[in-house]
Amino acid sequence: MIVILIFLLVSLSFSHELLEEVRQEGNCTLVHFYFQDGSAFSYEEYEVYREGEKAPFQKGRSDALGRVVFCPDRDGLWFLRIRSQDGHGAELRLNLKAGKVEKKRSKFESYQRVLSGLGYLLGIFGLISLFSRRWKR
Repeated sequence: MIVILIFLLVSLSFSHELLEEVRQEGNCTLVHFYFQDGSAFSYEEYEVYREGEKAPFQKGRSDALGRVVFCPDRDGLWFLRIRSQDGHGAELRLNLKAGKVEKKRSKFESYQRVLSGLGYLLGIFGLISLFSRRWKR
């Protein structure tokens, strides 16, 4: 029963995960943001930064299809931050070299986040149980 409940919770958490697809189009980088069900992360605010700079290189909103396009002026590390008002979002580190995107992301990154969240919840539950037992004595 517990295994089914955990599987259900993990499945629900992935269904609301924001996914991205990065590719190079000529001299520009295109990042497509979408949810697991295929719906676009459209009209959300984003900012693009060069490595080490605090002022954004580009700001704007994703288009109707959830795409962000920017044309970097040099190779190196770039940061893209996109957020919605309801708290969804992503922060990407893009290593751009000679017109190619070198983005490293582990396939298990999603599982790591879910397991971390479950660990935090179990830890909080354990602390609450510990304190409630001590106060009842």
